[in-house]
Amino acid sequence: MNTATPLLLDLDSFLARAEERGAPLDARAAEAVLGLLALGEARRRTGLAEPTEELAEELLHILLPLYVSATEEELPGFVAALVALVDHTHEAGRLNAKRHAKLMARVHELAEGFTQAMTSPRRLTWPRLYGNLLRAADVDVVDPRAVRDWLEAFAARPHAERHAALGFASSSPNGPLAEAAYAEALCAERSRQARPLLAARLEAVALAEQVRSRPGEGLLVAEAPAGKPDDERDDWYEAQAAVLTDRWTAAGLDTLLRGPFAHLAQGGGSAPAPLLVLVEAMAGQHLEMYGDAFAPLPPAPLPASPEEQAALLRSAPLPQLLARAAADPQGADERTRELALASGFLVREQGGTLSAGPSAEAWREGGHAELTGLALNLLGALLAQSAEEEETAEEYDGEHLITLYLLCEQAGMAQSVARMAALNDMWFVPPGYESDPDVSVPVTGEYELPDPPALSAVLGLPALTASDRTDLIPSAARLVRLMDRLAALGVTERTGDAVSLTPLGSALLRDTLLVGLEGGAADVFPTREQMLAWDAERLVAAAQWWPKRAARPTIGDWLDAQGTDGWTTLFAAISAACPEGEPARRRSLLAALDAMAVPDEALYALLADAVLGGWAEHTLHARGQAPDPSAVPLSARAVYLVDALEAVRSAASLDHRMTAAANEEEPELFAEVHAAFDKAAAAWPGGAPALLTALTAADPYTSAFLAEQLSHHPDRATAEQARRAWRAFQTSGTTRSPGRKKPAKRAGGKRKRR
Repeated sequence: MNTATPLLLDLDSFLARAEERGAPLDARAAEAVLGLLALGEARRRTGLAEPTEELAEELLHILLPLYVSATEEELPGFVAALVALVDHTHEAGRLNAKRHAKLMARVHELAEGFTQAMTSPRRLTWPRLYGNLLRAADVDVVDPRAVRDWLEAFAARPHAERHAALGFASSSPNGPLAEAAYAEALCAERSRQARPLLAARLEAVALAEQVRSRPGEGLLVAEAPAGKPDDERDDWYEAQAAVLTDRWTAAGLDTLLRGPFAHLAQGGGSAPAPLLVLVEAMAGQHLEMYGDAFAPLPPAPLPASPEEQAALLRSAPLPQLLARAAADPQGADERTRELALASGFLVREQGGTLSAGPSAEAWREGGHAELTGLALNLLGALLAQSAEEEETAEEYDGEHLITLYLLCEQAGMAQSVARMAALNDMWFVPPGYESDPDVSVPVTGEYELPDPPALSAVLGLPALTASDRTDLIPSAARLVRLMDRLAALGVTERTGDAVSLTPLGSALLRDTLLVGLEGGAADVFPTREQMLAWDAERLVAAAQWWPKRAARPTIGDWLDAQGTDGWTTLFAAISAACPEGEPARRRSLLAALDAMAVPDEALYALLADAVLGGWAEHTLHARGQAPDPSAVPLSARAVYLVDALEAVRSAASLDHRMTAAANEEEPELFAEVHAAFDKAAAAWPGGAPALLTALTAADPYTSAFLAEQLSHHPDRATAEQARRAWRAFQTSGTTRSPGRKKPAKRAGGKRKRR
């Protein structure tokens, strides 16, 4: 390699200039700022890297939090060094006054995020973490012997004491138990990625500059290799990256944590921890289903305490089996050894020897949080293994995770294996159809699908045949095998056709969502106590998305906790103004209520409500009472009719989808909609056109789809009024509300062909 001007940091001159200005800099902070910027794509017309807004952000929010150990008190020194470099660039004539002021403002704006990044448990690497601990213990971090002695003493401390010293616990006393394990897994993953990234940047700089830096003066401490094979050159840059890592953390630390003290820095494998994959997938699934809307899952039964959760896990057979495999690897079968390796119960040493891994130590000595992390790693590994094995192979990526997520939506209530298998097999199960698991399925022995009549009842699909049942057997068998494997971890339980998440399963998946949706995600999977503390608006905003079987008891519990004002505030929240497309969904919660439990006085008080008065009137009539018709606003009757007519339209559309031939289009006007509308119009002041106007005013979104149908009404005046309403809706820019987003694989569903 040819030589050119060495890529030097010129640190001494930089520090001297700062001293002359009366603003001395911390030498270590300045060296890290200059060195890391030199690894970027900065211009160096002044002899030093010239910062830009993009480079400043990368430095403060990515590079320093990846490579530099520092106490919180030292952090301002790094910002000061960057500020001094910006000033130097300006004074050298490479940054005009306007750009200088703008860049300076941006640096100060980034400083707050820099402090957060440098102090967050989620932004650590193992070298940074141990470098921080060494500094906190006043160890001479430039003395390799002192660093090694401290690590030896640290490794000799009891497991619980070591784990507590790492400081991965949740920042909130009521935070998820998985927070500590998640932060530790993130630390391992950032560590796994950091050194190759640094090595690649060193190589890129060396090749671009064609330099040979003199030892101690530049980023490279030795002459870069020339004319050597790629693998040798890569090894050389990896070694240089280790030297730099030690320079900014502690002497010899990188080698020690990758060698004799690797057990203190777990997660050095070639893939992310299963826990990280699981958390990312669960969080991604929730965002795909609901976006950024406030849409918590319904509360489910959970273990009463961390102690109970730990006891449930310790009683599960699968981790006990893996603990035995860790003690005797050769005595375990191949599948068990693979799972033990994937979940950290076993590690493969150099030379191929298997020995007990960090999960085995956590199983023996870990506290509640560590056991939760162990369980999530094991759950992630188990899902990955099941996705690949023939008997439980996924039909599409993430299928098993979606199955667990859909169980989360059911608030711990038992679901039918047959129903879940039909959904997985893309059968068109009627939306909103609810049924209990089939009790005729034997509770012991091999799983058997219900016979055709019972299968029809469970799925809401009439006239299923023996051939249909046969078609569903493979999907059901695959699902049962998966559920039974997860039951070995204590996550699911199955009796015959009934399958559900256990309280332990709900707790583990709840933790994955809480840690994966950091920031504003406290309610994403609320406890029952959290839900009872909600106000009515928050309850309605959440419960509108829940299955009716989950919403009904939950709202009932909330009403019981509210006392005499519960009904009033609940109805007010249902009828309140809300985002477009949601009013009808909120009103659908009325179907989840036990209407007969609503006190008469609450219904009579509701008659005057401009939205729910019609529903209250109808409910009172159903009780055999005769409220004063003048008490109900016409607008409230229009709202009630919007919902009633939309229910007719939806049922007719569903019936068509269930019974029509393939590719047969819906009729322009369903006979049921025609009849129901004409009946309502006959009693409406002004007739059909006036009713259409009232429906549009009551709920423009829902009534628009009725108008689409009624635009084919045989009465010309009615049809024209409906067409105007439909055109107005189409040109308003309103689109169909996405509502809850189904997984892409299932979007729209598919009707079972018979």
